[in-house]
Amino acid sequence: MKNNLSLLFLSVFLFFGCEKEVDLKIDENDSKLILNAWFKTGQHPVVEINRSTFIFDKRGTNVIQNAEVTLFENDIEIGTLEHFGSGFYQNESIEIKPNTAYKILAKVDGFEEIKAIEKSSKKLTEDEYEFEYRTVEDMQHGYEERSEIDITIKDKALTDDFYLFRLKNTSKDWNTDNPGDTTYSETYTYIESSDLQIEDVYLNSIGNLKILKDEIFNGNEYTIRFNSYDLRKDVYTDGTYYSEQQNIFEIHRISKSFYLYLKSVQFNQYPDPFTEPTQIFTNVENGYGILATSAVVELPIDEFGEIEINE
Repeated sequence: MKNNLSLLFLSVFLFFGCEKEVDLKIDENDSKLILNAWFKTGQHPVVEINRSTFIFDKRGTNVIQNAEVTLFENDIEIGTLEHFGSGFYQNESIEIKPNTAYKILAKVDGFEEIKAIEKSSKKLTEDEYEFEYRTVEDMQHGYEERSEIDITIKDKALTDDFYLFRLKNTSKDWNTDNPGDTTYSETYTYIESSDLQIEDVYLNSIGNLKILKDEIFNGNEYTIRFNSYDLRKDVYTDGTYYSEQQNIFEIHRISKSFYLYLKSVQFNQYPDPFTEPTQIFTNVENGYGILATSAVVELPIDEFGEIEINE
């Protein structure tokens, strides 16, 4: 017994008594530009430019307000994007076209020029999807009314297709005495799906995204069911003030680069302690970030739910 205790104390001493100093050299000034953009077909381009920072960087904000951002369409320059706040750049006179190659060049003094190239997406036509909405009673929650949405994708063969689903809640308020003074807002809300092919991704800046790859149904039809709270329209009016809330289901056809980026982000959200973290996917040369593209079909839910008239 005494010998066993002696060996135990010796092992503890050896484990904690041995130290080795390692001179780890980290270049705190090796900062690169970051470009993040989500180009949606039919909308004007918005690009975020900032810089990477070391964890103990004392130089302050990473927001870039003086970048020179140039946009190309099929390798032809079509304009520059102007800064409008918090490192974001836009050009409201340009509209993203479908099935078109876009290139962004960004220059900032003191940094290497960065470039990103991506082809824009083409939205689904009416013969490529089916949309079915219904209101159901949820017996597990006191028979409260909930909503089910069935989306059938009629996938094209011989191509790798990637889909993204979101639910947008819109709110519109106005006074009948001054109808020109209408306020409009929109937010994205959570939707559920138990489909095993649906992949969940959550981004702080965007929220919850449901993504689907056509790997197992390439060239065939595939139906996904989504569940949510009651999504029917809510309307309130007192004769003068009018308020309406409506939900819109979105189906995006997204670029492969966007899909790979979302997947790499998801792998790093909750890393396995026994595996190495994966590299975040990027299509930005000499920097970091993503130029993502999508084309969206918006499907408003027009069925009325609660209508409150206060007279």
